[in-house]
Amino acid sequence: MLIFLYGPDDYRRSQKKRELIAEFKKKRSELGLRHFDFLVTGARDEFDEFVRTESLFVPARLAVLENAFELEPPALAKILKPFVAGDKKNTSPSGLTILLSERDKPVKALAFLLEKPTIAQKFEVLAGAEWISFIGTEAKKLGLRLALPAAQFLATVYQGNSWALATELAKLAAWKPTIERRDLDAFDLEVAPNYWGLLNGMKSFDMRIRLATIEQLFALSDPPAKIFNILAAQAGQKGAEALQKFAEFDFAVKSGKLEYEETLVDLALGN
Repeated sequence: MLIFLYGPDDYRRSQKKRELIAEFKKKRSELGLRHFDFLVTGARDEFDEFVRTESLFVPARLAVLENAFELEPPALAKILKPFVAGDKKNTSPSGLTILLSERDKPVKALAFLLEKPTIAQKFEVLAGAEWISFIGTEAKKLGLRLALPAAQFLATVYQGNSWALATELAKLAAWKPTIERRDLDAFDLEVAPNYWGLLNGMKSFDMRIRLATIEQLFALSDPPAKIFNILAAQAGQKGAEALQKFAEFDFAVKSGKLEYEETLVDLALGN
């Protein structure tokens, strides 16, 4: 059996990997667990030997492959395909599970890693409500109570970096059991604007994504005029019609009819 974990969220992916290994050791035996780092000379031979060697006393075994994607895709496919249940050339021993955890999506030669019967799970970078929920769950594991404004601020500071977020939560939990937004001022946390990544949300056809993007931009505490001008510059690349729309908004602001915050919300709503 093959288990394939993949995706850019290294922290959650590593969490899942540790859970699977811990579950195996609890239900089976640590004697059947081996790690093979394919960047280490001789790891391939050791893996082959592990596969061939069966024991009546260790009926279930788990091979954890590290840096498997460092191999050439055809070579890795040749190693893994025999372990795909139902494969015509499946000669793998029963009770043997292969676990891989990689950041990248597999190339065409390894596409079978995303298909049944392989058990594949993807770990994308979380955003929006899912990201806030994840922060709450991680805090609860540490016995830490986060006020919602504190959680929202941490969500903005550490957006896209779950490792750093988890580290910060551990520090906070060691400090005090309940954290309010004002408590975070003692840690000199700063929001690092990432306009070029975040602003992509304004290009979405989904109004909910555009509104969530504007909410995150407002949370950065940067001047709304600055955000507006960056969006206007991007609109200029789309043509005269898009630029004209921003020019009309800009005129309305400068004539006192609107504020920049209102124009940004209107843009998110598609007005």
